[in-house]
Amino acid sequence: MKMNVQEKFELPGGVTILACAGYEKDFDVIGKKLNLICDGEVRQTLTISGEKKMINQKANFEQKAFETHDKVLLSQEEAQSGKWQRVGD
Repeated sequence: MKMNVQEKFELPGGVTILACAGYEKDFDVIGKKLNLICDGEVRQTLTISGEKKMINQKANFEQKAFETHDKVLLSQEEAQSGKWQRVGD
């Protein structure tokens, strides 16, 4: 299972939201560990703690917003580059 990172949001309390496209609806990612990968290299492994509703979403309906309490070692620019993926079993 893999999804493409499109955007990163940092919220108060140490929560990071990663908006991703390519999410497989039959695959439950909550509580799973997913690798953050670019060009085949794993930067880190993140545990997905929940899914957030994208309020007032008017475009990019294929995107889902997933939260983690892990410190995400990915800059805003890297997240928006479209080169990063989250991959899991």
